[in-house]
Amino acid sequence: LRRYARRGAGSIGPVALDEAIDGVRLLIGDRFRAKGVTLDLPNGPEARLTVIAGRVRLEQVLVNLLQNALDAVADRRDARVSVTVGRKGRDVVLTVADNGPGIDADIADHLFTPFATSKKDGLGLGLGIARDIMTEFGGTLDLVPAPEGAIFRMILVKA
Repeated sequence: LRRYARRGAGSIGPVALDEAIDGVRLLIGDRFRAKGVTLDLPNGPEARLTVIAGRVRLEQVLVNLLQNALDAVADRRDARVSVTVGRKGRDVVLTVADNGPGIDADIADHLFTPFATSKKDGLGLGLGIARDIMTEFGGTLDLVPAPEGAIFRMILVKA
């Protein structure tokens, strides 16, 4: 299944992060508005960095993480999901954080393994594929331990 999901991966090269974020906003913004969930996406100078990636595949990773976060917070009154951008040495760090219930430790240990899911109707493939895509870019995708909610950290090479 992972091999199938990687078909048509496209070229990897410099990608303007703000353009990818705008694409994600168009793809998923309506879902957040429909559920009444606040989505904070970066739009300042930090989002104007260029990374080594494939734009469509980078958007795929972000949409997957944001959809998972939306699913986690959808029943909360103060539901919020945020994406932040920062620098770490020569790399660019994106975080996707939510204020949901967090990820159970039993699931966290196997989160990127195919078919590991806590969702009733989930396949458990999205995060494994997302991590594979990040690896293709020369980057990483990890779960960051957090006292509440969930935080995923993407590290990309700055172009």
